[in-house]
Amino acid sequence: MHGIARWQLGTLLCLMLLCVSLRAHTQALVGLRVLPHAGADTSFSGWRHEGPVPPLLTVPLELGDEVYGATLQLQPAQPGETWRVRVQYETSLGLSAEGPHLDLTGWKHCVSGWEAAEAVDAVSFVLPTPSAEQHACFPPYTQAELEQAVRAHATAQGDPSQADDWIPRIGQGDALGTVLPFVAISTVRVRVEVLRKGRWVVVSTVSFLPPMGC
Repeated sequence: MHGIARWQLGTLLCLMLLCVSLRAHTQALVGLRVLPHAGADTSFSGWRHEGPVPPLLTVPLELGDEVYGATLQLQPAQPGETWRVRVQYETSLGLSAEGPHLDLTGWKHCVSGWEAAEAVDAVSFVLPTPSAEQHACFPPYTQAELEQAVRAHATAQGDPSQADDWIPRIGQGDALGTVLPFVAISTVRVRVEVLRKGRWVVVSTVSFLPPMGC
């Protein structure tokens, strides 16, 4: 009986420690927002998350909204901690037909390294603007791979026949209805970290999803 009791006590203690750890993580941030911003080339209407901030957040952006150059403000659960924010860009390939477009966000990507956001104060950080190279980065691919990706995308969308319309028109010079590949940033990841016991701990990663086409 004593052996069972000790085992049960050990399990209970582990569960209690896990709950405390999860509680601390959940309450590290009680709010998060990106301030409205209007720059020379970019603008952002603003965004906020009220309440405890989860480890992962996905935020689809409206057409024309870009978080580059905007200020991210943290609302920590307790004052006095040291924070940092880092940003990563992920590009995807799209196909444009002079208006209609097809975004292959489930295919290949170019993923940048993590870039530090500029600290304005202890809880405010200016999100960096990607370089031209980061905007244009994309891994090499063959025509066969592209066609396969288009077919996979069309099937996933529930209309496999859509691929038969897009594929023959890819790269057809200046012909009317030509489909042209383009590269655009499809995800802007913003990682919020806090310094605990001498090491950086990831509190939350927010993935902003800008529209790839117009």
